[in-house]
Amino acid sequence: MTNTININNNTPSKPFAVFKNGQKVKRAYINYRTHRTERVEPHAKVRSFTGSVLGVALSMVAIAKMQKLPITNLKSYFKLHYGALEMITMSGLGIIGGVVGGMIGSKKKKEKMNEGVFQFMNATVPLLAVSPTMKLIDKSVFKENKVVKIGAVFGALLVGMKGAAEISNFINDPNDKIPDRKLTMKDALVNMDDALGALAIAKVPHVDKFEKFLPMIYTWCGYRAGQSN
Repeated sequence: MTNTININNNTPSKPFAVFKNGQKVKRAYINYRTHRTERVEPHAKVRSFTGSVLGVALSMVAIAKMQKLPITNLKSYFKLHYGALEMITMSGLGIIGGVVGGMIGSKKKKEKMNEGVFQFMNATVPLLAVSPTMKLIDKSVFKENKVVKIGAVFGALLVGMKGAAEISNFINDPNDKIPDRKLTMKDALVNMDDALGALAIAKVPHVDKFEKFLPMIYTWCGYRAGQSN
């Protein structure tokens, strides 16, 4: 039986109660990671995941071709360099694939498209905020100050995430007919993995070692967007 969720609008950011057969069974937290109001069927998960994987795989082939690496050699995909353009390409195609896959046979196509917009903005706007911030820091007297650099990076990330939410709200609901999707600190923290690309661009110590996991992270972004309902 499908669980129902007691919510007052489509984008709550507070704990909600989950009911089954009229009985409260647990408490949970709706955030940008699990933007769902009903159970997702297994076939929808499979389609969403498959679409996201195909989107990310296609982006990796395109990136390898741009970087003049042999696309038929598996080792090439472990040598890819991820700059801002590569990350935007990968996140975009992964999310498009996940959303298209999740839309097959679904009645919640608009919701999935909206979530795809949000996930794409959340993966790219912070990236675009961090890159110029780091260039300014590198030209300032603080270029050797790691504390200032890390503080500036996380400040730019939060500004970027806030900007991503505002842009998404405008694109998805230009006439402001539904409540805006609010950004809370908890939402920002649990979605920090989406911003790993921005941290890698900023050359935060040790984060660059996780660049190899970006394809998996962007696949996960697309998968989440495709599940949204």
